[in-house]
Amino acid sequence: MKLTRLAVAGLGLLAAFAPGCVLDAPYDKFAIVYGISDYEGGLNDLKYAAADAADMEAMLAGQGYAVWRKTDDLATLANLQADVAAVAFSAKENDLFLFFFSGHGGQKGSGQEGAGGDSQNEWIYLYNSLSDSTQTLNDDQLLSALAPIPCKRKVLILDSCDSGGFIGNGLEADGTPPSLLEGGQSLPATLGEAIALYANFDAGSADIPPWKALVISASGEREYCYESPEDLEDPPYFHGVFTYFLLEAERGGDRNRDGYVTVTEAYDYVRAKIYTEWNLRNGFAADAFSPHVSGGPVDYVLLKAR
Repeated sequence: MKLTRLAVAGLGLLAAFAPGCVLDAPYDKFAIVYGISDYEGGLNDLKYAAADAADMEAMLAGQGYAVWRKTDDLATLANLQADVAAVAFSAKENDLFLFFFSGHGGQKGSGQEGAGGDSQNEWIYLYNSLSDSTQTLNDDQLLSALAPIPCKRKVLILDSCDSGGFIGNGLEADGTPPSLLEGGQSLPATLGEAIALYANFDAGSADIPPWKALVISASGEREYCYESPEDLEDPPYFHGVFTYFLLEAERGGDRNRDGYVTVTEAYDYVRAKIYTEWNLRNGFAADAFSPHVSGGPVDYVLLKAR
């Protein structure tokens, strides 16, 4: 049995094979982590989204992040606003901020988004969003909600269906790319494609531009992502598939062996793992999906390698 999620899109960033990172100055790291398995009224509950958030908090806290976590009925818009205010009080301009969300996402028509936009907006659904539409957040609303946080470096990680739509349209890929079922493409090829797209990026485009925040989405703009079935034994993920491999990135994602895992490297690791371990290995080709990332010639250190 599978459970779908509602999820983010995009394409590649910077080379994970470039010279190693050098941290030019110390900075603090902050994270807001939300996961919703039990939605209000038991509507379309998920199995592992709250566990995704709990284990992300543990990993990030071990990486030196100050973490604000909310799950299930505490994952409301009011609490998000309060958590943003708390981070904004402590964070500084040169610090790093990460927002992680695991739960339902979706797409609905809302009129033209703006220059380069389409007639669809993508959303993440907080605890009571399924009964109260004012509690959903689309791409613009999420960016606005996080705006009080002064950090220049912001990273959004969304494990939800259609989440690729949170990435600026110039870097989007809809649905499952044909290459996904044909073996995918190398990171250098993805890099070249991403930089070419970045060079032509429309500053007025809808969605979240990379100079506002880098986004890693579990799936494309019109694509589901998945939780592992209960009867999957090899291995038993007990997580959203995307989050399961993201949690491994601190140990497997340092592609250039410089001691750090960047946003690009984390994306590249998770994308490759989902392709080999989910799309192919377990025979779920009909449920294939691929993470996406925004950026261009921009990258941030996300984790220290373990």
